[in-house]
Amino acid sequence: MRKKIVRDLLRVGRFLFEAGVVDYFSGNLSVRWKEKIFITRSGSPLPLLTPQDILEVNPKKPLVGKPSSEFVVHREIYKGTPWTAVAHAHPPAVVKLAFELKGEFFTPRDNEGKLLLEKVPILRVEKPSASEELARAVAEALKSFPCAVVYSHGVFCGGKDLWKAAGYITALENSAKLFI
Repeated sequence: MRKKIVRDLLRVGRFLFEAGVVDYFSGNLSVRWKEKIFITRSGSPLPLLTPQDILEVNPKKPLVGKPSSEFVVHREIYKGTPWTAVAHAHPPAVVKLAFELKGEFFTPRDNEGKLLLEKVPILRVEKPSASEELARAVAEALKSFPCAVVYSHGVFCGGKDLWKAAGYITALENSAKLFI
C-alpha cells in the first residue's frame, strides 16, 4: 500500500502543477492510512516530487524529518473529518476571487461547480499559513464541505482519495475562472 500511496502523491503533484493550480514552490499533499500520515516534505516542488520527498509520519510520535509547514493543518483535518486525503494548492483564480468577494462563501454559478461543490467557505484568519488558528478553521470547515478557501493564501480540499481531493481543487479553479 505504501508504494501506491507514494505513486499517487507523485502523480497528483505533477497533475496539480500541469493544471496550473500550484507553481514550482507551492502546495502540499497528504494521505492518511491507518495510524500514519504520508505527506510531502517541506520545500519539495510538487512537479518534481520523488519518493524521498514523501515522509511517513505517526502523529502520535515526535516528528522525524521536516514535513510540509502545513502539516499542522493536515493533522487537524484528519482528527475531525472523514477525509483520507488532503490537497493544498494556490489556484490563482480562486485566490483572486476571494479578494473580490465580501461574503463567507463562494457559490459556483456553473453547473459542474454547483454539483460538485455547492458552496465553498472563505476563511479569513489572522495567520493564514501554517498556524494552529488556520488548522482549526480549515478542519472545522472540512467537516461540512470538501473544500475551504483561505483568504490571501489558497485552498485545502479533502477527499476519499488524493485524486478526488485534487479534482475538487481543479473544479473550484474552473468555477472561479467562469465567475470572474
